[in-house]
Amino acid sequence: MTTERPYAGLKKLLATRRLTLTQRKKLWAYIFVALPFAYFLIVNISAMLNSFIFSFQDYMTISTERTWIGLDNYTSTLSNPIFHQALRNTLVFAAVRVPVVTVLGLGVALMLHNIRRAKGFFRMLYFIPFVTSGVAIAWVFKFLYLPNFGLFTHLFDALGLPRQYFLGDPRTALLSIIAVTIWASLGYYALIFLAGLEDIPVEFYEAAMVDGASAWQRFRNITLPLLNRTIVLVVILCMISSLQNFTFVRMMSKDGFGGPLNSTVTMSLLIYKEAFFSLRMGGASAIAVIFFAIIFVLTLVQRRLLVREFEY
Repeated sequence: MTTERPYAGLKKLLATRRLTLTQRKKLWAYIFVALPFAYFLIVNISAMLNSFIFSFQDYMTISTERTWIGLDNYTSTLSNPIFHQALRNTLVFAAVRVPVVTVLGLGVALMLHNIRRAKGFFRMLYFIPFVTSGVAIAWVFKFLYLPNFGLFTHLFDALGLPRQYFLGDPRTALLSIIAVTIWASLGYYALIFLAGLEDIPVEFYEAAMVDGASAWQRFRNITLPLLNRTIVLVVILCMISSLQNFTFVRMMSKDGFGGPLNSTVTMSLLIYKEAFFSLRMGGASAIAVIFFAIIFVLTLVQRRLLVREFEY
């Protein structure tokens, strides 16, 4: 009894068809891409379609009945003041975090690009917070923010500044969480910028120096234009992660659900709360659909505004 090796039948088919080498490479490429693509269709697309259908139903997680109610979930969501607060907090989160991360990430990348010794060590040092568990980082900073025993409280006292209740004050809670997410992700975006900087030909800088261009002129007229695609990538990635941020808000907010006084509730946290604590899967799906539309539109607008083509 003989057993054929894996793909033996496919190899026979290829031999009988007498495909060229280029055609065989293309065929194998489609075969290997088909499996992850099928997984994407089954898991992601089907989940999105189900969520869209659930948004038109009165679907409670503890009940097997699903009643079609049309746009009622959307109207109740749009009239909910907590939804407006969550949307406002989410937009503030992105509006503060994206430009700060972009500027600081580019600055760190420029410094790392100019380092000659121990370059790998400093890159690893900046990247460590990104690969560290977000839950662990959130708990550490939550301890540092404690009003009586935290490091930041002692630092403010030593400097003679008024004591701040970072996570306990509605005026500072959201900004305190944003600051932690900036620190945790800065190394990741700095490495993306660093890859873009190393892709710029050195000849451009050498020619500019021969012409007497200053460091600022080289940065403005060479670095920034040729980093345009990298900047667009960083801004879009940072914006999406800011809008979808869940871990830090969930772990660091006062009550775990956006406190105090809903000052840190975000869209992703509201979806989680609606689906798994209020058990209203239909309402949570409606929020998710609205949230997806907002992210999609903002991404298109940002890409339209930021993409610029430069030729040298």
